Amino acid sequence: MARFLRDKEQKAGLPPGSLVFTGQHKISEPKIRIIEYNSSDLQETSLDPLESIPYCPYPAKAVWMNLDGVHDSELIKRIGDRFNISPMALEDILDTGQRPFIEEYQNYLFSTLKIFISGTSEQKIFSEQVCFVLGKNYLITFQEQPGPTFDAVLKRLSKAKSKIRQNNTDYLFYTLMDCVLENYLKVIEIIGERIEDLEEEVTTDPCPEHLESINFYRREIAYIRKSIRPVREIIMKMNKLNSEFISEDTLGYMKDLPNMIDQALDSLEIYKDILGDLFTTYNMYMGTRLNETMKFLTIFSTIFIPLTFIAGLYGMNFEVIPGLHNPHGFAISIGIMAAISGVMLILFKFKKWL
Repeated sequence: MARFLRDKEQKAGLPPGSLVFTGQHKISEPKIRIIEYNSSDLQETSLDPLESIPYCPYPAKAVWMNLDGVHDSELIKRIGDRFNISPMALEDILDTGQRPFIEEYQNYLFSTLKIFISGTSEQKIFSEQVCFVLGKNYLITFQEQPGPTFDAVLKRLSKAKSKIRQNNTDYLFYTLMDCVLENYLKVIEIIGERIEDLEEEVTTDPCPEHLESINFYRREIAYIRKSIRPVREIIMKMNKLNSEFISEDTLGYMKDLPNMIDQALDSLEIYKDILGDLFTTYNMYMGTRLNETMKFLTIFSTIFIPLTFIAGLYGMNFEVIPGLHNPHGFAISIGIMAAISGVMLILFKFKKWL
């Protein structure tokens, strides 16, 4: 499946809000986990997707419901009906190739982001979609499959004195977004280390395999930039939103997020420039190597031109040729050829062509 644009053929001709899954089935069965918490208590339960989905969070608790596996459109519809989620938002959840964005509805705040994972094929980077539905005291996250991105948040939730437990779900939303941005920086750091190693190899001893690596990392950088650039728009829009779902205190924390996304985008630009310079360096080096080869072949051919002339002259079928019957003719001709070659080599050396 294409990484830059997912196949939309399944949705062709369907009306807006049609719940059709677009993507790959990452897990066999969806998994639902519900975490209810406040400053003094935390309860975690795993819910069978076939069971009824609760709607009313306890007034004294915040609720985080996470769904791993978004390929079941019927389950997504049930969650949407229970939490009064718009069909347009449900359609975006099922469309895993959606561009990251944020939108405020009447009862919730909806956003989609991308999370990067390392592929098993040629160290490629792939992205997975994660969607957020933020209500007044609940947060629903939709992931394509379980992953380690939010593990640090789960550890912090287990601690009664953690800041997450002291705040509502809007702070949890900020914390999860922070984890996503950390994921971006981590992936860029890994790619950057590989590019820097490649830079050292190319400047030391370029080879054709390096050109393949340069083109490979240029595609990876372009793929990462495609997923990250819209996130800056999301963060800037969040900081300008006067939303009832995000408190003033949480907005204060979110003001640090633009610095992280700017750092990620600046790093991508730097590595993009490095790859462009490596491509130029590789072409210059290979051009120089080709010129040296052509120079050697030209000198080699130039030396043999007069020798070929002499050999061709004495190879003509005439009865009278000077020195033809001389018993020392062969030695004399070889001596003349050697002398011509020596004089030409001395001349080339004097001209610094060798």
